[in-house]
Amino acid sequence: AAFSVELHTKKTEVIISRRDALTTVGFLLSFPLPTKATSIDESITHVTGTVTLQNGLSSENIEPGAALYITARTNKPDNVPKAILDGSRGKSPPVFASRFENPQFPFKFSLTSENLTVEGASAVEGSDNVWWRGEDLVVSARLDSDGVAATRDPTDLVGRGFYSSELRDDVMIDLQGRGMFGKAVTSKK
Repeated sequence: AAFSVELHTKKTEVIISRRDALTTVGFLLSFPLPTKATSIDESITHVTGTVTLQNGLSSENIEPGAALYITARTNKPDNVPKAILDGSRGKSPPVFASRFENPQFPFKFSLTSENLTVEGASAVEGSDNVWWRGEDLVVSARLDSDGVAATRDPTDLVGRGFYSSELRDDVMIDLQGRGMFGKAVTSKK
């Protein structure tokens, strides 16, 4: 028997298969749900670092309106079976996300409690601690040439660094071009 879900809004009808509905529900349920609001002080700095440009690039080449996006997620290996079922590719949700307009390099950044995502601010059930406390983080940076996060351009620069919860050192990220595959995937056709 076929299963379908119909949504009626402004005379628009969307029908999805049972498999798609179950996959979507599984994907949504895979994220930790906020069990209660945490009382994290917004002035606390969790991660600091510096973003630099690879040799041969300078801030003078950056278009006005460009933006630097910095995100951080836990540094856990992909969970392949989960990734197949929920479509998340096994990645944990971002803990921090921040946007900086018209950056000059080298660019020093701080990720504070104000930059926490909804998932990053969620507490472990029965505790006041956030679920990622004590975990190492992968910190990714992207210099978006047009300043719009939703767009990808072959000229965008990308890089990532690692934050050790044990060492608590500054994260160093060197931005560079996307490479041949990245440029091919993001090129406008």
